[in-house]
Amino acid sequence: MLYRALLLFLGLVLGQVQRYPLRTLGALQVRVVRYSLMMVTALKPLVCLPWRAWRVIDGPTARAFTLVMGLIVLTNLLASSSALAGWATLFIVGASRGLTGPLRRGHPTAWRWQSATPAATPVPAPFDAAAYAATLAPFSDPELRRQARDITQALRGGDPSLTEEDRYIRVQQRRVIYETLDARRAAQGGSARRP
Repeated sequence: MLYRALLLFLGLVLGQVQRYPLRTLGALQVRVVRYSLMMVTALKPLVCLPWRAWRVIDGPTARAFTLVMGLIVLTNLLASSSALAGWATLFIVGASRGLTGPLRRGHPTAWRWQSATPAATPVPAPFDAAAYAATLAPFSDPELRRQARDITQALRGGDPSLTEEDRYIRVQQRRVIYETLDARRAAQGGSARRP
């Protein structure tokens, strides 16, 4: 049945090609391009799926698990008896606990291996608002507004290169800029009222 329908379709298409060759080939080209684009857009998520799955799976846990499973499979293939393979599997699983040590940082058994003195964390330097305010003196009000707007856009944009310390400094810079603008506006308002 399908064979007959295919022959009928081909006969109709070839008959049209004989009568109106340019119009028929143009219509076929439009259909082929349209359906190929539809197929590409439909298959795009399926083509990207393995890459997304790999990005989710890839990590220290998966690597340690892969190493252990690879060793188990290898020893089971090389073992001469099932009893030897079972004992080798138990040995590998027992020995692999050291591979997952860094993964269990928050686990209570990992606490006993940590040093008694915590690692020294660098203390960020405090933000000097007065020094930064002194550097803003030569700038005009529109330039300061532009700087504040640029800082706000950088903070809202979620720039991944900004660390928490950089974000803190940018917020403080924006605060000082607004305070400088307010002080200038108050000074201009006060001098305009004086005779």
